[in-house]
Amino acid sequence: MKRTATIGTIISGTMQPRDVIPALADELSMLILENGIRNASDAHKSLVCDANAITDYDSEDAGYVLEELFDALNELAPSYCYFGAHEGDGSAYGFWPDYESVQMAIHDGDMLCVDENARNQDTIAGDYNGEWVHVNDHGNTTLYVRENGQDTEIWAIV
Repeated sequence: MKRTATIGTIISGTMQPRDVIPALADELSMLILENGIRNASDAHKSLVCDANAITDYDSEDAGYVLEELFDALNELAPSYCYFGAHEGDGSAYGFWPDYESVQMAIHDGDMLCVDENARNQDTIAGDYNGEWVHVNDHGNTTLYVRENGQDTEIWAIV
């Protein structure tokens, strides 16, 4: 089964390119390997090679590679998530839920929202296929996708 990026921190406590670039390149490499080399874009594979070849982390090339790593990881972020710095800690880089995009999708009718009291199979129409979110009374949020009556968890934040 294809692995999606895991919500949470990849590296924290530093903003130094010599620390951040290898950590992000490793994450991109793991996503490529776990999803199958044949399915990875050539640009992503080339980017990992470029990152691993850097010797001067203060160079313009290093800055370019770092920017490209951010872009590539953002492309691979799970649904309704982004890759970047955590809102509360600018030196914690990882994949984070984008609650604003979840709220917009609910508002626009692109996603169902099921609350704690309604969490059961009867709440969602049997023929519904698509993403839906469950939010309990403590604010814990879980994103699911329903296909042919089967729910698969995409991510959960407790």
